This record gives sequence, C-alpha cells and structure tokens, in this order.
Amino acid sequence: MVEQERSTPDEKRADAGRADGNRTDGTTRIVQRNPVPSLLESLNRDYLDPGYAAAAKRKAAGNAAGPQGTKSRSIALVVACVILGLLFGISAVNTEDNEPRAEKTRSALLEDIERAEQQQSALASSAAELAGQLRATQSDLGAAGPLETVAALENAGQITAVTGQGLRIVINEAPADASNPTSGGVILDRDVQLLVNDLWASGAEAISIGGVRLQPRSAIRQAGGSILVDNRPVFWPITIEAVGDSSGMQVKLIGSPGYGRFSSFEQLYDIEFDMTAQNNLALPAGSGADLLFARPPAAATPEAPVSASVAAEPAATTGESGQNAEPTG
Repeated sequence: MVEQERSTPDEKRADAGRADGNRTDGTTRIVQRNPVPSLLESLNRDYLDPGYAAAAKRKAAGNAAGPQGTKSRSIALVVACVILGLLFGISAVNTEDNEPRAEKTRSALLEDIERAEQQQSALASSAAELAGQLRATQSDLGAAGPLETVAALENAGQITAVTGQGLRIVINEAPADASNPTSGGVILDRDVQLLVNDLWASGAEAISIGGVRLQPRSAIRQAGGSILVDNRPVFWPITIEAVGDSSGMQVKLIGSPGYGRFSSFEQLYDIEFDMTAQNNLALPAGSGADLLFARPPAAATPEAPVSASVAAEPAATTGESGQNAEPTG
C-alpha cells in the first residue's frame, strides 16, 4: 500500500540529507511504506485458503499434461485390479480345495473315536464275562467261602456288573435356536458331580454315567462342551442310572441341592431334566485299578510252634465262624 504524507520543513531537510545529502529545500516528497494489512482486509482480499489455491494449481498442471497422464493412471488402476482379482481367486480356490480335506479328516477322526469306543466296550464286556466264568469255575472247585469274600470286595469296588431296581435320570442341554443362542454350557461338570454325590447320599449302591460305571476313584471332568467320566467322553443327552431302593432314593433326592439346581436350570434355561423309577436296570462292570506300586502284604510266618492244646481252641472258633458265614440261600 502506498501512503502519502506531508512533512514539516525540518523533517524534509533531515530526510533529504539522509537520502542524497543535497536536498535541504522545503519541497514535498512521497514516502512509500509496506504496513501489515489488518485481518478484515486480509479476509476481504484473500478469501480462498492457500491450500485450495495450491490444489487448483496441481489440478491445472495435471490437465495440462494431456490424455497421456490420464491413460497412465488408468493402466495402473487396471493392473492393480487384475492383481487383486488373481489373489482373491487363488485364495478362493485354496479354500475350496482344503474344505473337503478338512471334512474328510474330521470324518476319519470321528470314525476312529467310534471304533475305539466300540473296542473298549467289547473289551469291558469280555472282561466281565471272563470274570464270571472264573467265579463259576472256582465255585465248582469248592472255594465258596473265599469266593463270597472276593465277590463282596468286587461289588464294593464297583468292578462287577449289577442289575436291580433304581432311578434313571436324563439330562441334556437346551436346544439352540434364534431366541436362545447361548443355550450350550449351562450344565457343567461340577453340576453333574453334585447330582451324583446326592445320589450316593440317597442310598444308591451302583451308578453309571453314559454307560461308564463309577468307582471309588472315578473323576467327572469337563473338556470344552463334553463331560468326561474317567477320561472317557459321554455324549448328550447324558443318562445317569443308579441301582438301589427306587422309592427311597427318589424321596431323598428330591430334597437334595443337586436336584434343586437342575430343577432351577430346567425352569430358567429350558434344559432337559427327567427322572423316572425303573424296575430293572443293568449297569456294566467297572475297570479295576492298575496297581503299579501297591502290593498285598506278605503272609506272616509263626516264630514258634503252636502246641496241640492251643491249636485245638482256634479250631472250634473257626468252626463256629464257618457256621455263621454260611450263605442264607
């Protein structure tokens, strides 16, 4: 901006002396300045942001390049699209090729599991049959007393197959649908443990879960959505069978915490929980424990000979014990 102002004679002379050193007359001169414009003046004059102006210049420069620049960009875009299409096509083909393989692998694993379970069931049945034949042979040999003791111990250890009246309980997860997407995972291993413990407390003499006989050292665990009994998976719906006094067990079980928990699950989460009394249940035999370090104690040897008079007294006691231990038919 150019601004004109009139100076006094003294200022004129001082300015003239500084400018050329010769002008000392009282003439008027023009002073040019560049002051900083105010904000309003800048807004009125430069209404466009400098960035927009630079972008407009670049656009104009691109248009000035002509159709050759546009053609190069189009070719690059087509090449990029072709490469992406090839990548997606290769990925889709690999997915389709791997899907049948994964399905075949899954089917093969399921078949192996089924065969292993069938083999295990067959071996368990064979072991129970051989144990029955062994007991029958020993009975024919006249060892009835010791065999009764062995049979009682085997029954206490849940090793032999049993039959009798009892309760049958069927539990299952709620069916999955759109209204109940989180139906799975309601029944956990600790819930099954609580129900089984209440069955024992109600008077059950033998219990099986999904065809697996429970023993004193049996464990009920969970792996994902499956329940494991002695490291053997049992599948939904799970059937729990307990041999014992069906009416007495049913009355006691209804008031137990396990029964109350599953009744609440049935009302809240729509699971299946059904208990019925059965007149004849058949529970499979359990597998015996493999003793690696435990051994029966060695028979004690007498330190001194026993006299005839002393030996005669236990003989009478033994005879009385034998009469009391006879089976009642």
